[in-house]
Amino acid sequence: MRITAEKCPFMKWEEAVIMPDHFHALIRMEGGHQRLGDVVGGFKAAVTRKIRRARLCPPPNTRIWHRNYYEAIVRTPTAAGRIAAYIRMNPWRCVTDLGYGLRGMGNPALWHQSTLGVLCSRNAPRPPTIPNATAYLGGFHSPMEKEIFARLLELKKPLIWCPAWGLDRAAFAPGVREALEQNRMLILEMRNREGNLAAAEQRNRFVIEKADALWTPHVNPGGMLDRLLQKRRPTPDRIGIEEKRAPDRPALVPSARA
Repeated sequence: MRITAEKCPFMKWEEAVIMPDHFHALIRMEGGHQRLGDVVGGFKAAVTRKIRRARLCPPPNTRIWHRNYYEAIVRTPTAAGRIAAYIRMNPWRCVTDLGYGLRGMGNPALWHQSTLGVLCSRNAPRPPTIPNATAYLGGFHSPMEKEIFARLLELKKPLIWCPAWGLDRAAFAPGVREALEQNRMLILEMRNREGNLAAAEQRNRFVIEKADALWTPHVNPGGMLDRLLQKRRPTPDRIGIEEKRAPDRPALVPSARA
């Protein structure tokens, strides 16, 4: 992009994004001194040369770019604003295949951060503080978990959220879209998206298995969460944080949906 701007002084890059399967940008052309096709052709050629020199490309006979491209003339500031907003939405709306039947939307880098799993039984009192963590992982379904989730969003903390519904619905929950746009949210779509007790147990088990540490501010004795923790360790610490061995996590495989 820098080289193209230097060689084409009568154009200006505006909002732009690089996706797994396409490049999307707003280009401002001034003065009628150059054709858009020449700018796009030069950009594609420069990218191709750089990729081939770095030996990052497919076999030599494989095309990196399609021959044609889609263009639209933007005639008003309102239209330009809408297109810029759409471009900014592309990264967080790209769905990532995490393997093992899991899909994610948002910042996939959070999946490789150290995580604090948040689990809390129903009818729990409000905890006085929330421990610091690199990223927080949870389904956030019990009433107190929902309060903690809302507070973490308010504090702009990085979150990995595994809700009881699909990605499209979860992305537009209050406060979530802003977190996605700011790259501090990863939403995981669980295989079982039923709103029943069995699905809730599976989500809690997932948090217990995948988090690097657990924060359980309140566990009802004899309840489902207590039973899951008892299965994993003989004497669970029901209040506080328990450190765990780093869990095995599947590698990320980018999907092509945007």
